[in-house]
Amino acid sequence: MLVFTNDWGKEGCPMKKNTPNILKLSCLAILLLCSILLVRCTMVLPNAYSKAREKTQKILAHNGFKGKVQVKLIKKVFLDSDGIYVDYTYSEDTYDNQTISLDSQITFNLDWTVNGEEYVTPSHYWESYLQQKSVKKEEQKLFKELKKQSLGLDIEEFSFKDNILIDQEAGNRRKHLAEENRKNGKDDFYGYYQIPYQTMIDEHIVTMSIRVSDTENTSKKDLEEAATKLDASKLPDGEYEFYYFTTDKENSAYYDNSGYIGYTFNIQDGKVIQDDDD
Repeated sequence: MLVFTNDWGKEGCPMKKNTPNILKLSCLAILLLCSILLVRCTMVLPNAYSKAREKTQKILAHNGFKGKVQVKLIKKVFLDSDGIYVDYTYSEDTYDNQTISLDSQITFNLDWTVNGEEYVTPSHYWESYLQQKSVKKEEQKLFKELKKQSLGLDIEEFSFKDNILIDQEAGNRRKHLAEENRKNGKDDFYGYYQIPYQTMIDEHIVTMSIRVSDTENTSKKDLEEAATKLDASKLPDGEYEFYYFTTDKENSAYYDNSGYIGYTFNIQDGKVIQDDDD
């Protein structure tokens, strides 16, 4: 006896076994549509990189930066924040035979104009003076001097740190030095590069930062004691800090969200002067 079946159940409806396939096809169609829309939101034409480089370099040159621009990434967005987002590297050949590069960003409107283009600059160009060969050489010299001393702490690094975030007057002094440099033809990084090592110390635009290693028992009190043990006879006058980073919230009363723990002091005429405000 032959039995005939079909894909129809009661009341002429298709069997449910086809429903999962229909759902799968619908989901695939939606994903494909979303992918197309996403590509349309971020896609850039092949000549966009050369156009972004040309326009960025022109704007920077107009604002006093004579170096070169290399575009690293372009994102073109049409949705919440319309614009062309460009990541680039700005570089200059400096008076001391170096090529200094800074990673920066610029945002164009969709018509390749820039709002407030007279304010466009490479990122952190004002700190470029810290990259001078003479400054790096002095950092190494002072690091070796500190490593010779018995301070009860392991010295990991010595560096000059730009001071203007905590001293607005230091920023004004640095701006004046850059203006004087430009008048005298020293226009690397808009005059901010060629600031002499001794001048940046005398004008208090830097802090001498001494990083020490963190151990389980290291505390801010150890930093204070290290300052009292310091032989400052071979160190330049100026503002100093001992510091380290920790993630030990429970055992450090001085812990903050960054993990930075520091102690500041001054050196004057070869002697350590404790900072009463620290």
